[in-house]
Amino acid sequence: MSIVERARAFVHQHGRDIDQARVDYHFGELPLDQFLDVLGRYQNADGGFGKGLEPDIGAPDSNPFATELALEYCLQAAVPRDHPLLTAAVAYLEETQGDDGCWRFAPAIYEHPLAPWFQGWEWPSLNPACTIDGLLRELGLGSRRLHERVEQLFAQRQNVADLAGDDFYAARPYAYYFLPEWEHPRRELYRGGVVWWLIRGHLNGTIADAGHFFAYVRSPHTYVARHLPAEIIAQELERMLSEQQEDGGWPSPYAPHWRAPITVGNLLTLEAFGRL
Repeated sequence: MSIVERARAFVHQHGRDIDQARVDYHFGELPLDQFLDVLGRYQNADGGFGKGLEPDIGAPDSNPFATELALEYCLQAAVPRDHPLLTAAVAYLEETQGDDGCWRFAPAIYEHPLAPWFQGWEWPSLNPACTIDGLLRELGLGSRRLHERVEQLFAQRQNVADLAGDDFYAARPYAYYFLPEWEHPRRELYRGGVVWWLIRGHLNGTIADAGHFFAYVRSPHTYVARHLPAEIIAQELERMLSEQQEDGGWPSPYAPHWRAPITVGNLLTLEAFGRL
């Protein structure tokens, strides 16, 4: 069996309906409308996403992290920006963004199973504010007010020291925020910082797996990919290929329920870099 065949078999055996729909849309024959029908099962009446789309947040209520995942899935699937699913999601984000530029958990989120790291999340935070904003910019969505609020929060919270350590999530806001092309006075500093964060993590072996490495690279066409040494990208692609397990899925440094989403994401990376 090929890499894709083995991975699809794993996702269909162990993944959720959304994981199966993603792998079948990108690597099978599932039409876009059917993929969006499945993704829409996780969308609430307020336009936001919940219902376990972010597996570590058990509440059915809408939350920013699940909505961020939905935006990312739509970006990967090239969903038209005027599709009602996206229009409703953006309306939710416009409505629930705080004056400080960030999004927060509604109180009901804490009444359901919630991973320990989310229970003590401190707000406002560049994660998820900058990660959501970066995805919206890539999609060409979001109002001027929404983007300006995040810019103000970034001006207050930015810290070059976040890119000086080994913490994957400390680097995440900068990687997502400056991945799309847009003008910002500190853009060159921070996207260059992400490149060096990846180089250092590769050389020191501090990045958990190749999937985490490519989360900040995305495709061969990004600034980060174009400025990384070609040999590092090649080595990380080989690492990703070697990490596929006998059952067809990729491992997860988190709970097992992350294996199927990670498997689909790694397939998309390998496809983008011409390794399938």
